[in-house]
Amino acid sequence: MATFDALAATYDNDFTNSLVGKHLRNRIHQRLLEIWREGNHILELGCGTGEDAHFLGSQGIHVTATDISDDMQQIATEKNQHLNHVTIQPLDLKDLPDRQFQQEFDGVLSNFGALNCLQDWKPLAEWLSARVKSGGTLAFAIMSPFCVWETLWHGSHLDFAVATRRWKTNTTFTSHDSTSIFITYPTVKRLTNDFEPFFQRTRIQPLGLFLPPSDVYPVIEKRKKLLNILTKFDDAFATNSKLALFADHYWIEFERI
Repeated sequence: MATFDALAATYDNDFTNSLVGKHLRNRIHQRLLEIWREGNHILELGCGTGEDAHFLGSQGIHVTATDISDDMQQIATEKNQHLNHVTIQPLDLKDLPDRQFQQEFDGVLSNFGALNCLQDWKPLAEWLSARVKSGGTLAFAIMSPFCVWETLWHGSHLDFAVATRRWKTNTTFTSHDSTSIFITYPTVKRLTNDFEPFFQRTRIQPLGLFLPPSDVYPVIEKRKKLLNILTKFDDAFATNSKLALFADHYWIEFERI
């Protein structure tokens, strides 16, 4: 998709290699090693530039990493070219193929908002139910509908359109080349309902409660003392499930029934 192709060239510089991005991803990686182990086979949805696939592959975990963007796939392929455990393939989450990925996976990963590009998650849940082993884990990072940081920051700068954009059913994201895509911010309840009856929710926690969304990273990262304080607070409340909806993302896990 052209929207994500336009983001591919700068994605690692804007997010992956940022101080906040590294901190959040490291926390996720620690959790992933608690879920999966060497020899497992994982399906990744919306792999982007392949950073998570590279980490899991380097741990001996097999990853079939997918993305809709040709440019993202190319970068991910180059990043993982020396890892035999990682395979990059195209996949459109809005047009799920019947015959692709017939094997059973030990789990599914989708990080940093790829599933926010959908408006209905029931078809995905049913599709995954035929491809995930009983007891397998789905692990998703979802952009939340009530990001406190975004509301306070942009509201204080009188940019109320951005401050309240997650309060709507969906919003439109426009990339550098002016192509647009609809983004939806599902609640935990909505996502849980859509994944039943095939999956049972087992974990929910905030991700980036005290840390800002990516458009504010440069402002905060210039202030190292403030960044350290916010990071410590974010880690301290990282397992508080009641605050998950107020973070930039929430981390949610399901088990295949």
